[in-house]
Amino acid sequence: MDTLLNEIKKQLELEGDSGAAPIVSLELFFNGNEEESSIGCNLLNHPGIDVFYKTLKKIKELDDVQDIFVEIYEVDEWPFSERIYILSKLNEKEIMDLLSVLEPSDISEGYEFSEPKVAPKLEIGMKVYSVWWD
Repeated sequence: MDTLLNEIKKQLELEGDSGAAPIVSLELFFNGNEEESSIGCNLLNHPGIDVFYKTLKKIKELDDVQDIFVEIYEVDEWPFSERIYILSKLNEKEIMDLLSVLEPSDISEGYEFSEPKVAPKLEIGMKVYSVWWD
């Protein structure tokens, strides 16, 4: 978890007052994470942290997906997230269908606050989709 916390701290310092929240890779967020409350905490039937990770990892491996990032909302026992970003050529409906087992609340295009400085450049045809749980 030290690597994850160090990355979050580094990004918070880099962003300053930009308003952008830290984003981290799936691997960094989920490696060693056993806290179901770290993502999707308001789900009545939480599928489990392993299902979140396996589902997102499978989506990330699709040809039409450039990457997936977890936005860090706050840090408690384990960093907490209520939003992910999917960089993809897929449309909103296709993404929501792929995520159905995770029961996301909604999806929209673009970064919620401002684009994080560490965000990768989008490949041709890719869009940023914000998916969240509330």
